[in-house]
Amino acid sequence: MGHDVNGQIDFHRLGGVLRALALLASMSVTGQGIAAPPEMPWNMPAEHIGVATCAGSNCHGSARPFDDSPVLQNEYFTWQRKDAHSNAYKLLLTPESKRMAANLGIGKPEEATECLTCHSDYVPESKRGRRYSLSEGVGCEACHGGAEDYLGPHVTGNSHQENIADGLYPLVDPIDRARLCLNCHMGSTDKPIDHRMMGAGHPPLEFELDTFTNIQPPHFRVDADYKRRKPYAPPAKTWAIGQLIAAEQFLSGLRSDRMKAEGMFPELVFYDCNACHHPMRPPRWSEGAGGPLGPGKVRLADAYLVMSGHVIAALAPTLAASWQSALDALHFASQRSVGAIQSDAAALAGLVAQALDRLRDQSISDAQAIDLMRRIADSGVKGDAADFTAAKQMFYGLEALLAQVGASDKALAVRLNPPMDALFKTLDAQAQYDPSQMRAGLKQVQQILAQKAG
Repeated sequence: MGHDVNGQIDFHRLGGVLRALALLASMSVTGQGIAAPPEMPWNMPAEHIGVATCAGSNCHGSARPFDDSPVLQNEYFTWQRKDAHSNAYKLLLTPESKRMAANLGIGKPEEATECLTCHSDYVPESKRGRRYSLSEGVGCEACHGGAEDYLGPHVTGNSHQENIADGLYPLVDPIDRARLCLNCHMGSTDKPIDHRMMGAGHPPLEFELDTFTNIQPPHFRVDADYKRRKPYAPPAKTWAIGQLIAAEQFLSGLRSDRMKAEGMFPELVFYDCNACHHPMRPPRWSEGAGGPLGPGKVRLADAYLVMSGHVIAALAPTLAASWQSALDALHFASQRSVGAIQSDAAALAGLVAQALDRLRDQSISDAQAIDLMRRIADSGVKGDAADFTAAKQMFYGLEALLAQVGASDKALAVRLNPPMDALFKTLDAQAQYDPSQMRAGLKQVQQILAQKAG
């Protein structure tokens, strides 16, 4: 059975062959408008009226899925019993969180804005309805938006587009979903996360849209009815868009006031943890870590940028040369000044916008997904796997791409499962991470894909 690399069951590869939600369709997603993304749920004017308003047995609180309904209607119980978001507030009550808050000098974590902004559905008191409660954690309205305006029409049977017009956040669009999730899973101006928090004990953040959507776990069923009512992106496209939006968010952070210099140092949350925090045993550095920079350099956390480079090379190839040169320039800028970083980040951000505009209405074929798998494996073997964070993103990407390809080529999935399982074991414990083992697994992936091409 597959797992995510933090030790949880991975619904991508349930049974070691395909993820539980492997889907066959290849419909393209119609965008909600990249130039004008929707307002984030916490910034919308609607009141947040609490999880209980969604949890009626005839709404989303059924103990079991309904067979004759277009939605499962047990979404509340899935969230409450299986979704880590429901425990987000409870984590603030643990000894570890209290110790972290004491290190930061912010008082009780369950009362600190720095913690509540991501560990609850945190909105101003003026937007908190009678049944709203911070202790519910990251509940329905934290992601779907305040229900004050859309709840009534939603109950009467509005279409999905009508619900969005009434204030429901458009989570079905992977572009908008990624932009929402990354506020907490990477940090943003609205929900700032800094190196000070990491130094106090907060675990490092990571994200991959397709994997994280599936291990949430999903509280929806993608069937023919779903695809009639809503846009749908298969795993490969969800992964590709997630990487580009993560790159967009990272570059936005570099260009914001969050990337400020304090004395000699810039904001280190934007730098690769593994550049400094690594076992002091051989090999301490190998070519490929940190792009064009040599050993001993504190390097930007470029995993999403590297993965986005593969997406661009495969799906928007006319941008590939410009992307690579701009990425190298950003790495060199990171050794000069914050101003230089922000200038070069702007060039990359423009390329991300162009790539998103092309990919928004483009399907990803199985052949393109296999090409992306080859590119990821090749880059890891050549050196990118030297970095643990980049290696995890390689694994997530290969999983998502295999989930799509394996749905129509089960023989390929069967052959790739053993090296994928080996890659997972290599990544399962960061302290014991060995890049040579990662490269060995990626070489097996290379060979299997080459045999298929032959």
